[in-house]
Amino acid sequence: MNPYQVMGGIACCTLIFAGVVTFLTLQGVPLLVAFLGVYLLAVWIMMGMQRRARQLFEENSGVNYQRRHDREMRLRPEHESNVVDLDATFNSRRQFQA
Repeated sequence: MNPYQVMGGIACCTLIFAGVVTFLTLQGVPLLVAFLGVYLLAVWIMMGMQRRARQLFEENSGVNYQRRHDREMRLRPEHESNVVDLDATFNSRRQFQA
């Protein structure tokens, strides 16, 4: 994107933010409550957009991420995640020594 487009987008978002806060203030909402309410709503919407984009990217890319692996490891029972196959360890050592 062109830097002017980025700055224009930021300016438009700032004007919309100020307009909504002004409108709420004129309706009788205290200024601080209007400001915090609009700000928290914008943050909540952006986090939802990020979450959705991450889900779509993970579905379309087919790449397993460390975060997904960690999440799956936490969901497994403890006795399954701590099992070590000693035969596989010894067999792999023999293959490298031969």
